[in-house]
Amino acid sequence: MSSQFSNPQPTSDSAAGAGQFSCSRRSLLRGAALATAATAAGALLAACAGEETVAKAATTDIPVGGAKIIDNWIIAQPEKDKFTAYSTECPHARGRIDKIAEQDGMTVAICPKHGSVFDTATGDVVDGPSRDPMALARDVQVNEGAVEVIN
Repeated sequence: MSSQFSNPQPTSDSAAGAGQFSCSRRSLLRGAALATAATAAGALLAACAGEETVAKAATTDIPVGGAKIIDNWIIAQPEKDKFTAYSTECPHARGRIDKIAEQDGMTVAICPKHGSVFDTATGDVVDGPSRDPMALARDVQVNEGAVEVIN
């Protein structure tokens, strides 16, 4: 094997100082490339590993124009065959949104902690102290008659 693959050796140059190692540019670049690849692979795994089905319901359980709370998710069907999902954690003060109701011709989600009201079709604030909309799930998929919330 050539010397470019050998381990760094202590330098004999007294100006370099005792115990310091020399390293070729090629070895340094190879190490940097490996570190970059490892970091990218780790980030990809972290991004993909966190996704899982967190709530599931039959499509027929979610009325057109309505919504239901399933586990910690609000699953809405604002239009036929169009599903969205939001966290039940209120963006205002982290209370749990626990009620779905009809209000002024729209389906709303209500947080009992401070009275924030959200449009389940868009997630937008309708009333109350919250300034932010409800948090959307990463993805909503329909498979074999079931709505799956992926987060």
